[in-house]
Amino acid sequence: MNGERVTVGRPRASSRGTIEDAAAELFLEQSYDGTTIDEITQRAGVSRATFFNYFSSKSDLLWMDADHAIERLEECLASGAPLFDSVALVAAEVGPERVPLAVTQSDVMGTRDELVASGLARVARVAALVHAAIAAETGQGRGGLALTVRANSVAGAIVAAWGAWIRGGVARRPLSDYISDALALVQL
Repeated sequence: MNGERVTVGRPRASSRGTIEDAAAELFLEQSYDGTTIDEITQRAGVSRATFFNYFSSKSDLLWMDADHAIERLEECLASGAPLFDSVALVAAEVGPERVPLAVTQSDVMGTRDELVASGLARVARVAALVHAAIAAETGQGRGGLALTVRANSVAGAIVAAWGAWIRGGVARRPLSDYISDALALVQL
C-alpha cells in the first residue's frame, strides 16, 4: 500500500446522511416516540457508537439544519463579521431543500412536543450569540437592560423568521427574505 491510508467502511459524511435519512423514514412510518435509536441504526446499517459520533441524542436529528446554521452564525461572528452581515450570509446559505421535515411533518412524525422541548436550547444559543455580538459591536457591557432587550428582540426576530419560512409551504420565499423582513421590524 506504499504508505497510503486505507479507509474502512462508509465515508463519514455518508454515515451521517444515512442516519438522518433512516431516522426521517422511521419517524414518518412509526412516529418519533415509536422509533428507537436501535431501529435507526439498524435501518442505517451503522452501530450505536457511530450514531453517537454524530448525535448526542435522538432529538438532535430534529435540529440538524438549524444546528448547522447556528454553528455557521457562530463561525461568521467569530471571524469578526458584523451581526447583520453574518445573519444575512447564513440565511442566504440555507436553501429550500433544507426545510426541516420534522417540523413541517410534525403531526405525522409526532415530533411537536419534542420540538418544543429541545428547541428552547437552540433559541437560547441564538440569543446568546446575538447578545455577545451586539455587546461587541456597541462596546456596551453585557449586563445592561437595553442591550438585553435589543439582543432578545433580534434573536426573536431571527427565530420568528425561520418559523415563518418553514410554514411558508410551496409558496415559500428564500429564508433571507424572511430574515430581512423580520430584522427590519426590530431595526437592526
